[in-house]
Amino acid sequence: MCKQSIYNCIFYRMCSAFRSYKRLSGQSKGTKLTWIPAQCAQQPGSLDCGYYVMRFMYDIIMNHGNSQDLTKDFSRTLSYSPEEINEVKDFWADYFMNNVEILA
Repeated sequence: MCKQSIYNCIFYRMCSAFRSYKRLSGQSKGTKLTWIPAQCAQQPGSLDCGYYVMRFMYDIIMNHGNSQDLTKDFSRTLSYSPEEINEVKDFWADYFMNNVEILA
């Protein structure tokens, strides 16, 4: 486990992987990764964190599969509406009720 912050751990590992990839593919050094901070909907409370993650993944898959500008596409910082969160809850409930056998 890294003794640094999680951000620094991820940053270090991504840079190391990028350098290794370039070295193995025979490319020269010199190109560095450009880091762009990700933006996502900001959760107002602490109860719906899992639903926020699922909603963000849903948005990526449904709306940004062919993204050409990640900075523009992932710049939302407003909270999801209750309707948007309820949509994820409904998808999950529907999947669970139709695909999971309940042991009785």
